[in-house]
Amino acid sequence: MGKADYHYPVVVIGGGPCGLAAALGILNQELGVAVIEKTDYNQKRIGEHLPPSALGIFAELGIPDHLVERNHLPCAGVMSWWGRQAPVHTVDYYFHPMQHGINLSRPRFDRDLADFVRQRGATIHEQTTIHSIQRHGGLWHIALSTNGHQRIMTTPFVIDASGKSASFARTQGSRILAGDSQVAIIRYGSTDQAPAQDHKNHIVIESCPTGWWYFAPLAAGQAVAMFMTDADVTPLHKSTLLTHWNIALQSTNHIADRLQPYVHLQKPVVCLSRSQRLDCFQGENWLAAGDAAMTFDPLSSHGISKGLRHGWMAGKAVATFIQQGDRRALERFDRDLEYIFSEYLKTRTGYYATEQRWPESRFWSRRHAIDSLSGQFDIDSTFRQAV
Repeated sequence: MGKADYHYPVVVIGGGPCGLAAALGILNQELGVAVIEKTDYNQKRIGEHLPPSALGIFAELGIPDHLVERNHLPCAGVMSWWGRQAPVHTVDYYFHPMQHGINLSRPRFDRDLADFVRQRGATIHEQTTIHSIQRHGGLWHIALSTNGHQRIMTTPFVIDASGKSASFARTQGSRILAGDSQVAIIRYGSTDQAPAQDHKNHIVIESCPTGWWYFAPLAAGQAVAMFMTDADVTPLHKSTLLTHWNIALQSTNHIADRLQPYVHLQKPVVCLSRSQRLDCFQGENWLAAGDAAMTFDPLSSHGISKGLRHGWMAGKAVATFIQQGDRRALERFDRDLEYIFSEYLKTRTGYYATEQRWPESRFWSRRHAIDSLSGQFDIDSTFRQAV
């Protein structure tokens, strides 16, 4: 083992909302923390909507209001065409105590949050790649490089906030369990004209025979549209991806209208949007949080808020363990995650059960096979270990 260049009480792998919230939780207990982030916060990031219930998390974390209000678009609610309700089901945020949600412009939000966490005292290593992690002498030894410069970092505890890949947890033997093969086909767009005033601040959701659609307006005349489907239902070959996107779009009655003003559309990209979790959330002096621990269906609209909440919980639990040597804090965190995922499955089952118009569709029949009473996936048909 080479001599360490850095040593921190806690190291967080991943500088997204979860990892940054974890750092805040640790700093709140007056411990030092470093965050390892592989990007420079200039790359496109998926996920933008914060419902009103999520805005209270910022006050709890001590994040100033201007960080979410500046450069982002207030959201008035959600309009959905789903199931047999007619003509539209609207969730109006005006009646919530916060009165609005937020459609974030990312990665601007992540970059501003990282700057705030730095100001609070965290060290954030951007554009940093991890080459190996070994445990020796009661410490994790992390070999990494930043802009080609090799370094060794040591720490007694690691928080994996690396996202869906759960890159660290998997090196420790934890496995990803996936409940479906859902993917999101995503296009970002911009417009030179203002969309209709009565719709510009609403999230729009619409189901279709092969999946469902999501549309969100963003600040500065931007928007994002996502088609959620299964990897074996809609062909994902690059050469035909745009064609199949357009075919699915034509099957909608409302998404196509919302997207029409956004004439400058980027090429479609595909990312996993399945429900998944680790079979083990923690081990010897490490734990996973946020999307590394569990990933929710985008239908929940809780991706970013979940990351912030789980990161904060993880940071406080780890700080308590380090300062007091009390593993019960980590055990409580583990139990909380188990409960959260179980409740999520029940809620997800209920959402999908309300759409019964296409019983022969592979996409919909799979989601109707989930047992909502037990909150578990039907192992024979939809529960599989991710490769």
